Amino acid sequence: MWTAKWILDDYEEGGQALRSEMYMNYRDLRACFDEMDARPRKAVEQAAERNNEKHVGAWWSHCCRLVRG
Repeated sequence: MWTAKWILDDYEEGGQALRSEMYMNYRDLRACFDEMDARPRKAVEQAAERNNEKHVGAWWSHCCRLVRG
């Protein structure tokens, strides 16, 4: 089956409201949408989230010293 790439791109980059609307409107593409949802998120997004998180509690630094966060 041929699928327009712009539909899949819009689904992948869209917010939750757009994604749910597209999921309901394009019934034939639900398998593709489910596959896209099952894939791990992009590494860039994951790295950005890790940088934004604040360390809570104590942790060991790379030089084996206990650091309070």
